[in-house]
Order: sequence, then structure tokens, then C-alpha cells
Amino acid sequence: MSADGAPIPIMLVTGFLGAGKTTLIGQMLDNPSYAGSALLVNEVGEIGIDQDLLMRAGSPPPQLLANGCVCCVMNDDLGLALRDLDLRRREGSIPPFTRVIVETTGVADPAPILTRLIADGWIQQNFVLSAVITLVDGVLGAKTLETYSEAVSQVAHADVLLVSKADLATPDGLDQLCALLSASAPHAKLLVANSEAATVETLLTPFRLHGLPPMSGSASLGHDHHHHQGLVQTASWRFDERLAWPVIAQAFDELVPRYRGRLMRIKGLLAVSDTNRPVVVDAVQDIFHPPRLLDGWSSEDQSSRIVMISRDAASAEAMADIQRLLDMVPAAH
Repeated sequence: MSADGAPIPIMLVTGFLGAGKTTLIGQMLDNPSYAGSALLVNEVGEIGIDQDLLMRAGSPPPQLLANGCVCCVMNDDLGLALRDLDLRRREGSIPPFTRVIVETTGVADPAPILTRLIADGWIQQNFVLSAVITLVDGVLGAKTLETYSEAVSQVAHADVLLVSKADLATPDGLDQLCALLSASAPHAKLLVANSEAATVETLLTPFRLHGLPPMSGSASLGHDHHHHQGLVQTASWRFDERLAWPVIAQAFDELVPRYRGRLMRIKGLLAVSDTNRPVVVDAVQDIFHPPRLLDGWSSEDQSSRIVMISRDAASAEAMADIQRLLDMVPAAH
């Protein structure tokens, strides 16, 4: 928790081996906007940002470096790493920090990490997950997604998808990859490296807390299903009716046990009758993050949006169930 009592934001940076995490984190740490950031890495040899930012062989335990970046080895317990980081900050052995950047290994499935962030009460009180940033290789991304389930999970759990090495990809190949990513993770913000929209400052936007981007086309009414190359299936639903929060909460409470172990991700931005402020609903597998009230809507679009992601037909089935439970199933079209 920061000095003013607000939870400290956590940015989770993931992506398959060679996707460019090293380059991105290096750009973050060199950017004045990221001053006061702490960095947790879970393999010393995984990132080669700058040897001054990482522990060297034989060096003392995790330490604060001159540029204000804290480096440590995560091992298997992110909770302990964050507690140690917070304790050293409170003791004054390291300066205060304004955010934590957590880097995963290239072959990591982010789901267990996200589950820990959501399920740990102490973490909830002191930190808040602001975004999951997934890097995808602009040249090898499609092949990687076909081959490695970890890469599929990294994309499915992303709030931001950043396509790297775009300058090395063919235009057609890049277009096909972006289409695949948009279909596989319609809830995520898609950015292409080296474009005007893709800057490290842009990544400071708390995408996870600001819910889903506006849906368009067939997803604006009813539900929309995608199935690309056996990667993931998604179902999305958008509606304008406002329901009381207890009604929505009860519907999700009934839904989750039916699909235990089948849904990868549930994310929603909801307009409820109890308040004029939007409510963010966020779940990883079977674990729901406590619902969050945002200060206000980020655009004129104030409709409710829900996205479900799975590796099988569970997303479509669960979406149909939540519509039935809320008694708001749109007319077929």
C-alpha cells in the first residue's frame, strides 16, 4: 500500500520465449514515466535487460540498484516476494516505489500467478493488478500459439496484447496474426510495436480496471463465438438493461460451480442499477477478484459487456447460462 493508503499497482509482463520481454522492460525502466518502479523477476537468467538491473552470480540477496529498480528472484511464491518487497520498503532499506512490474518466464502459464494475486487477502489489501501485458512475436507468434499451450494461456489472460518484431514480419503475416489475436482475446487491447499507439506510456493505463474495450459488429447484440485453429473459444455479450448488483452476483455464484475447471477467464464491465459507477468483474479460472467500482465511465458507451474464454465449448455454454440466469437472453438474429 502506498503512502496515501491506495493499493500499489502491479503490471504483469508475460510472453513466450523470445517475444521481447527484455526489450520492453528495458524501455520501461529507461522511461521517466516509470520512475520509482520495482521489478520482480522469477529467473535471473531469463531477462538480460542490463546486467546492472539483475543479480549477478555470487551477488548478495535482492537489492536496490541505483536507478530505483528492485530485482529479486520470485521462486514459486509471488506472495512471499511481494511481502519481502513491502517489508524492506517499510523498514527503509529501499526507497518507496509507486508500482511493481512482475516478469514471468517465457514458458509460464500466467493463470496461477493471477490466481495468487486474486486469492491472497494480504495482496488484495496492499496491491492491485493494473494490467496483464502479453508480448507476441510478430514473426513466430502464430506458430507458437499452435504449438505451445502456455502461449495460448498468455494470450487468453492478457489485458494488453503487444505484437513485437512487427518490422520483421510480412504485411500479410502481421494482418493474419492480428486477426487471430483479436478473435482469441476480444477483451484485450491490441497494439503493434513501433506504432504511434504502442508506447510504454500507453501501457501505464490501468486496462484491467477500465474493463473491456467497446465491442463492434455482431458482438454488439447477442453473443459472438470464435474458434481459431483450436486455440481458444470465446463468447461475448453486450446489453443495455441495468440490473441490481445482488442479482448479478447470485447469477455468477450459480454459474461458477457448473463450469469449474473449464473456463479460463471471465471479464465484465457492468452498468448496475445500484450505482452510476461501472463495476468491473474479473475471474481467472474459478477465482473471482472482488468486484471493483470505477470512478466513472471512460467513454460514452455505458452498456454492460461480458467476455468468457475457454479451450472448449464452455464459454458458449456458460454465456447462454448467464443469460438465462439473468432472464435477459436477447432474441436470436
